[in-house]
Amino acid sequence: MLRKALFLIALSIAIISCGGSMAPQNVTDSTKSASPKLGSDNADSAVSYSPVVTLATSSDKGALLIIQNDCRNCHREREKLIGPAFSSIAVKYTDKDIDQLATKVIKGGSGIWGDISMAPHPSLTKEDAKKMIAFIFEIK
Repeated sequence: MLRKALFLIALSIAIISCGGSMAPQNVTDSTKSASPKLGSDNADSAVSYSPVVTLATSSDKGALLIIQNDCRNCHREREKLIGPAFSSIAVKYTDKDIDQLATKVIKGGSGIWGDISMAPHPSLTKEDAKKMIAFIFEIK
């Protein structure tokens, strides 16, 4: 009974928190971040750009599936909400875990990241779940 009450409280917090601002981060180009090239004598004149992977800027099928489903009720890209941050998942697992994680997304479960269980998503196909996981692995 206590678990159900805690789950309902956590779910309520997640739903309330969804009303947050969707404003882009304060970056000159929201899809790129500047970093000097390694080994360059003049770092100011030699700037390379590496893409910043975000749900907001990606047209990846996995990102679109995450947006279309309820994933963001419990997960954020780079910070823990109810469930772990996508970036934490990307660091903990590798490509060899995609099948296992896709099954977990579809069936739900708990225990790996704490006591709060992830809701099952039985309407997702295994292929769509794999696309979502593959995108999450890009958020490091």
